[in-house]
Amino acid sequence: MTDGPMPRIHTSDEVRDALSTCPLPDIAKLVTESQQALALQQLNDEVDGLSELLEKARDVADVHGGVVIENCAVARDSVVALLSAAFGSVDHLGNGIPSRLVFDVTPRRDGKGYSSVGSSRGTGEFSLHSDSANFPVPHAFVTLACVTFEAGHGGESLLISADSIARDLVESGRQESVRLLGDPIFPFMSGYRSEDEVVRGQVLYRENDRWCVRYRHQLLVEGGQRLGLDEEHVQALADFEATIAKQELLTEFTLLPGDVWVLDNRRWLHGRRAFDTKANRLLKRCKVYGPGQ
Repeated sequence: MTDGPMPRIHTSDEVRDALSTCPLPDIAKLVTESQQALALQQLNDEVDGLSELLEKARDVADVHGGVVIENCAVARDSVVALLSAAFGSVDHLGNGIPSRLVFDVTPRRDGKGYSSVGSSRGTGEFSLHSDSANFPVPHAFVTLACVTFEAGHGGESLLISADSIARDLVESGRQESVRLLGDPIFPFMSGYRSEDEVVRGQVLYRENDRWCVRYRHQLLVEGGQRLGLDEEHVQALADFEATIAKQELLTEFTLLPGDVWVLDNRRWLHGRRAFDTKANRLLKRCKVYGPGQ
């Protein structure tokens, strides 16, 4: 995996136009892995050049930990779900409230207008995190398809790689913190199955010779209130959070209409700058379990 802007691959106009018009199953008929696999195969057969595009996207994502497929037709939920299914099994759990296979990421109205919270449901800055950090097994990929967005109003995407975090900790002499962050004892509060459940996991660790990361600040705060950590693990987490706060380690880029961003949820933390409502920002999100998960 390399640092820097997320690599992009281009969808031909012919593939884009075919995706926008070809008949597709309703999203309610794409719930199971087998339904998704069959529909994706039928879509590949229907749209010349799509299978080659998706094969290239998988290869790029494997090397870089993600890819942006640009110039896509993303208005239909079924298209977004099937493009995501090229990377594994699309799962509804934890994808919005209530959970759904494809979730519209756009600010919700509260009593004062659009919510300004820093999350997928508001306009405020969304701090660096990995998705599904409070799941026993977090999702392998997150897909964000940009339907509408007006540039110049904020909303830039933020990234920091597990590689960068590990490298900075080692170079700053915090090798012991790196070791401690790999202990599977950090408490993430889980509200999906039980209000009181805490899921323990690693924060920074090696898997298949790659650095991986699992983190969401608020879930660790809430989990720590129920199941505390000893002093050395508290310090290791503080070192981790000091590292991800370094602006020079961040990658920042803008998702544009027609972009489908596939991110390896195990190899990057992602976030977003605050934006105002003139951005007219609508993304569609899927969460995906990888093969064998």
